[in-house]
Amino acid sequence: MNLKIKFIPYEKMKMDSFSDILRDVKENTIILIDAKLKPEEESEIIEKTMESVSEKFSGIELSSIDFAGEEEMNNFERFKNIIIERIIGKKRGMTIIGPAKIIHKIKKNPKELLLYM
Repeated sequence: MNLKIKFIPYEKMKMDSFSDILRDVKENTIILIDAKLKPEEESEIIEKTMESVSEKFSGIELSSIDFAGEEEMNNFERFKNIIIERIIGKKRGMTIIGPAKIIHKIKKNPKELLLYM
């Protein structure tokens, strides 16, 4: 079985459809996105995945991590981060999406994601 890892900048992900990402995942590709997905984006990709679950495709594993470290910030730094996120349109962090048949579990710690394959 071939396993591929594909890095997608958040800006490109917004231009592509979630169907394109799902197609890649069905072809045993692990997708790395350079931002934390918004809850509505995660919901949309999960919804599209549920529509295409079959005997051949068991679904996805999806997890995001936020690199902002807000618990260590004062109010000014939090406000600055909110402004930056609004300007650039993405949340600092990373999202991993992969086929459930390959990624058995994603363990999330405050500053790292561990993939169990």
